[in-house]
Amino acid sequence: MLDEKYYRPAVHFTPPYGWLNDPNGLVYHQGEYHLFYQYHPFSSKWGPMHWGHAISTDLLHWNHHPIALVPDELGTCFSGTAVSDPNNTSGLFDGASNGLLAFYTIAASERQLGHPYTQSQGLAYSSDAGRTWKKYANNPVVPNTSKVDFRDPKVFWYEQGQYWVMLVTEGQSVAIYRSHNAMDWQYCSSFGAEHGAHDERAWECPDLFEMKVENSEESRWILIVGVQRKAYAPGSGSQYFIGHFDGERFINENTPETVLWLDYGRDFYATQTWSDIPEKDGRRLAISWMSNWLYANHTPTESWRSAMSIPHELYLRQSGQGLRLHHAFIRELKSLETQIEGLPAGSYAANSLLCQLYPRSPEILSMKLKPEINTSVLIEPVDGTTLYLETDEQEMMLRCVRQARSWNLEFDQHYPHDYKISLGDIREIDLQILIDQGSIEVLLDQGLYSVTNLAFPESETTDVTVKVMQGVVSLTRGEWQKLHAV
Repeated sequence: MLDEKYYRPAVHFTPPYGWLNDPNGLVYHQGEYHLFYQYHPFSSKWGPMHWGHAISTDLLHWNHHPIALVPDELGTCFSGTAVSDPNNTSGLFDGASNGLLAFYTIAASERQLGHPYTQSQGLAYSSDAGRTWKKYANNPVVPNTSKVDFRDPKVFWYEQGQYWVMLVTEGQSVAIYRSHNAMDWQYCSSFGAEHGAHDERAWECPDLFEMKVENSEESRWILIVGVQRKAYAPGSGSQYFIGHFDGERFINENTPETVLWLDYGRDFYATQTWSDIPEKDGRRLAISWMSNWLYANHTPTESWRSAMSIPHELYLRQSGQGLRLHHAFIRELKSLETQIEGLPAGSYAANSLLCQLYPRSPEILSMKLKPEINTSVLIEPVDGTTLYLETDEQEMMLRCVRQARSWNLEFDQHYPHDYKISLGDIREIDLQILIDQGSIEVLLDQGLYSVTNLAFPESETTDVTVKVMQGVVSLTRGEWQKLHAV
């Protein structure tokens, strides 16, 4: 096992110390991106939840700020939302038009309350651009009378109705509420029963937003929600639904049994998007917790634990499967480029190396490949983690293999994997691989498929190898972008 400094990412967000999980309260305010997150500052394992806080102007360079929300006599502070209240609809800002609201789950104990309905929704607010926070005196704003699992409020302003909307997971579904003042909430509807993927645990971390269909005048509403144990790859993951929203009800436009995965890897959970992005920017920016509940408490670090994914730009496009979300790494990564090297285009037969690189910094490997039928291409971005691009007469597949590590039996019980992703009946594929210390993030087919996996090597130096194992493949475009650390 390497020293933990070799596993702290160079371009991904990590806590200064302690434990990190779900991103919370993502809001753009006065030229700054705010990232709050589930935080346990006193241990590198999950514990009483606080809201950690960091601020950036470019989504890459983050300044750590004092903890925003701490446990109190009502309970600890689970996941939630932050939003601007420019019209002071809450009345909390004494006529000012620049306030921020934060909604979070108050997580009490059954011993405190004397019953099992321990989760309710609280409100906090800030009048100084998010630097300090005050909890609302009459919390909770949405009490709980009958739900064991009732958490993770996502709140946004619904312009058509001129009111706030709140989503809260309630076990295996999402409840929808509305309010004109952000404090008095009315239940509207519920979505989720018999739709999408379910397991024995509650859904978590909902998000709901409207998106334009690319190259169209149409739009759709996207609902994202976390599945804790039975996602596409074993363990935690994020699914999404495409549909319509009238301010009170979400209608899924696909069949109830259709499952759409936001990411096909094992380490892309609790996805949230930033609110209040300026219209002139117009992007839908998302970030996820880069871990998996099956082994999150046992990853190989001690003073700090867990990282966020790189922020993604999301797009809604037509595909061969219908309307689907597509991903791109944030364009701000271009600012970190230090060197670009091209890869030789051409045709490569079995046992040929397309490239063998010796990285000394984070990097992005980009390729466009056209494999013949019955071809297998090995891509080894990190020691112990291998991707195989495979074709047969019917489809192209990506096989993801991650080997056991030698340091922790609890970790190795769930960390290794060997699974496949069908990429459909296509004969040419583009892919980007963002390689950082401790992780790889892969985008394929113009971002239709996102695959995020932790990747912990056992050696300080590792090659990036791409080799044809069998068959023939044409490389029509390829480059290696070196990045500098933030």
